[in-house]
Amino acid sequence: MTVRVSVTVTQVHEDGSQSPLAGELAAALAGPAEQFSQMIAWAAQEAAGADHGEREKVIGEAGRELQRQLLEATLTIDGAREERVSHVTSAAGIRHGSVEKGHDRGLASVFGPVRATRLAYRNRREANLYPADARWMLPGDPYTLGMRTLAAYHLAGGGYGQAQEIIADRTGVTIGRAQLAGLAKDLAAWTDDFYQERARGADADPPGTDVIMMQGDGKGIALRPEHRKGGGTGAGHPGIKKMAEIVAVADFTPAPREPEDIAAPPARRKAHPGPLARDKWVSASITEDIPAMIGTAFDEADRRDPQRVRQRVFLVDGNKQQITAISDHARERGLKVPVLIDFIHVSGYLGKASAALHPGDPQAAVQWADGQKLRVLHGRAKAVAATLASVAAKTRNHPRTRHLDLTDVDKAVTYLENNQAHMRYDKALAAGWPIATGLIEGACRYVIEDRFVFSSAGYVAFCPLRSQTVLVRYSSAAYRHPCAGPFGGGEFGLSGVPGGASRRPGILDRGRRRVRQGRRRRPVLVRSPLRPGPGGIDHQGLCR
Repeated sequence: MTVRVSVTVTQVHEDGSQSPLAGELAAALAGPAEQFSQMIAWAAQEAAGADHGEREKVIGEAGRELQRQLLEATLTIDGAREERVSHVTSAAGIRHGSVEKGHDRGLASVFGPVRATRLAYRNRREANLYPADARWMLPGDPYTLGMRTLAAYHLAGGGYGQAQEIIADRTGVTIGRAQLAGLAKDLAAWTDDFYQERARGADADPPGTDVIMMQGDGKGIALRPEHRKGGGTGAGHPGIKKMAEIVAVADFTPAPREPEDIAAPPARRKAHPGPLARDKWVSASITEDIPAMIGTAFDEADRRDPQRVRQRVFLVDGNKQQITAISDHARERGLKVPVLIDFIHVSGYLGKASAALHPGDPQAAVQWADGQKLRVLHGRAKAVAATLASVAAKTRNHPRTRHLDLTDVDKAVTYLENNQAHMRYDKALAAGWPIATGLIEGACRYVIEDRFVFSSAGYVAFCPLRSQTVLVRYSSAAYRHPCAGPFGGGEFGLSGVPGGASRRPGILDRGRRRVRQGRRRRPVLVRSPLRPGPGGIDHQGLCR
């Protein structure tokens, strides 16, 4: 049995009568109509002998070809109906009075390659002008807006190789790496405008009691050998990494708490939740220094609060340059900005110090450290430093313990003594402020590291822009990276990185053969009032 399907497109007039389409309209729609007829005939006859997987494949390929032909038909119809414009003038004021028909161009769309024909307005002194391109909003290169969307989405989630494979599989169009880099550069040029438009949807008039939170941190970024100090040829490969300076700004409504709320059972933590950050903004640069990036954070805060009437607070990890830059910028603006040290960093110092004082007894070390952390939360950092110094002195003088290495204890004492003025957590909690830099730590871990270090799409070659920096936005964050050339060979090779690390497998790699998956870290259960879990510390509340 043979099945034939015929699709006829006719024109219906106002009186209900029908007539054949005009010549150019019928010619443009003949291809899509024939393709659709073939799909219906296949479904009625040949599909019976195929399994569901084969049917999906055939329908997908034929459907994409139908979509491609329909898109091309719309461009063909528009080109045939294009009317001549009487006056066409270039940006330089030169009139293009000569008109030629039949000028076509190719486009790489999400459905496949198509061609568009339009009128060309000529002048011997300038390049041709195509008003139809402006009406269609066609870019200068052959890649449509849909292809740009696909490229941006997949470059943000993986490397160039992954993006190439996915785009080719979905659209049938193969894009080279140089073309992908060009698309990324073009897209990055519009991110400022895009996020400025997006920022208009934020709360334009927050309550005067809301606080502006600023955070600062640094992240080491591995550089290619040619961008290292000395070209990477010195002993020990000097300059393998360079610090990227990151700042973050967010708004929050104060949520007063007590130190015991941090080390409390889950029920109490739920009854006294920490402040929630909103309208988050993050910026990072590997070319700007610390004072410049701190100034960027203050500028963003001024944009949110032009009258400078809202309370501001700055959280850092104890970097003296950051603290000095914060004080300088606050003084220049006539502001009093309290500076808080990230409590998670303080916890790390106290944990290492306690482990050094209690070797071989991790449970005792945890319990002793938790007691000191609670004292710090009550604003007694100076007393804790004195306690550590006293215990270290007694340990060194005791004949049975003088052999212990107390370097971590000395570091903790120095850290607490130098930063005790910025550890008034009792006042911060009473005012409802956050006491940890979870916002910026998350940006460093999940964007700066994953996208910038491990992913070729987030590498320094992602999109060169503005001399030595590029601007890449991820979610509600902004990231600046240095300009450099793309990787050569392989999807991502960290040249010069110890161990010859390659690109870390991403989500799209899971299940693929010969792709090594990352190791899973098993959680260690440690019962402590200042640890995650029942009765433990509220780390999420700290990091909000």
